[in-house]
Amino acid sequence: MAQKRKPSTRKPATKKRSSQSQKGGSGFGRFILGVLILAGLAYGGMALKEGQLVPNFVQELGMSSSEDDTKPTSKPEPTTIEKEPSKPESKPETQEAVEEKEFDYDAFDLYFTAAFDFSWPAYSATDAVIERPYYTIRYNEEHEQAMWVAYKLVADSLAQPTFDRKDDFREDTRVRTGSASLADYKGSGYDRGHLAPAADFSYDEFALSQSFYMSNMSPQDPSFNRGIWKKLEDQVRDWAKANNAIYVVTGPVLNKKFKTIGKNEVSVPEYYYKIVLDIEKPEVKAIAFLMKNEKSSAELSSFVVTIDEIEKLTQLDFFPTIPDELENALEATKQPAKWFK
Repeated sequence: MAQKRKPSTRKPATKKRSSQSQKGGSGFGRFILGVLILAGLAYGGMALKEGQLVPNFVQELGMSSSEDDTKPTSKPEPTTIEKEPSKPESKPETQEAVEEKEFDYDAFDLYFTAAFDFSWPAYSATDAVIERPYYTIRYNEEHEQAMWVAYKLVADSLAQPTFDRKDDFREDTRVRTGSASLADYKGSGYDRGHLAPAADFSYDEFALSQSFYMSNMSPQDPSFNRGIWKKLEDQVRDWAKANNAIYVVTGPVLNKKFKTIGKNEVSVPEYYYKIVLDIEKPEVKAIAFLMKNEKSSAELSSFVVTIDEIEKLTQLDFFPTIPDELENALEATKQPAKWFK
C-alpha cells in the first residue's frame, strides 16, 4: 500500500519572494535615511562654520526660509542713539539774586560755633597750642612767636569800663621750649607788637595782663605798629560793637627764613594777617586783611584779600569746622561792602 505524503511545511514561494521584497525595501529606506542624516550633519557643520543658521550657498540658491529671507545677509550698522536734548539754560539771574540764593544762611544750623575750638585754625595734638581764658595761641618755636592768635570779641565786654594798661611784658612759662624775652627786643628797633591787642581785653584787669605775654608779641616796625596796624585794630573793635560778637584770628605770615633779632633769634615777619568772622544771622560774613610790616597811609579797604589767599600763604586752614559749602562761600570771596558801610 502506497504511503501518503505528508503535507509540506514550507511557505509558498510567493510569500518568500514577498518577504525578500520587504527586506530589500527596508534596506533601501535605511539607505535613504542615512543619506538624509549625513546631509543634515553636513548642513549643520557648514552652518556652524559660517556662524549662521542658513549657509551662504543655500541662500545663494534661494532656498532659505521666508523668515530668513527677511534677515540681512551682512551685519547691520550700529544704531546711533540720540540723546534727549538738554533743557535750555534759563537766563542767569542778576548778581544780587544769585548771591542771595548762594548765601542763604538760614539754611545752615550754626551748631558748630558751640565748640570750644571753633575759631581755631586746624591743629594737631603735637602742636604747641596754649589756651587761655580770653584767647588761644599756637606757638612756633622756630620763629619764637605765635603762628596765630584766636579769640571772640563781644560788644557787651567792650561796653564795660576799661582798666589802664601796665605794660607788664613777661616771658610765657607755658611755652615748654621757652618763649622770646624782653632782651630779644631791646635795642632792635622793633616794637613788641601785640597780636591779640591789649585794648581788646581792657574790660578785665586779668585779661588785660594776660595779653602781655611775650608769646603774644611779634617784632613790628614802630610806624606800622602804631599806625596802620593800630587803625585796623580800632576798626575791628568797632565792628564787634556793631555786630554783637565777632571772631578774630590774627598772626604773622611765617613762610620762610627771616631776619632775626635777639639771642633767641626772633623772626621779623614781612607780612601780618587779620581775619574777622561774623557768624551770627541774618548777615553772616567774613573779611581778611594782609598788611606789610611797614608804614602805610592807604585805606584799610585796600588791604582786603580772600581768606583763601591767606591760607595759601600761611598753609593754615581757618575755621575748619564750618560746613564746606558755607566755608567755601565765605573764604573764596571778598565782601568789603558788607563791612565798610
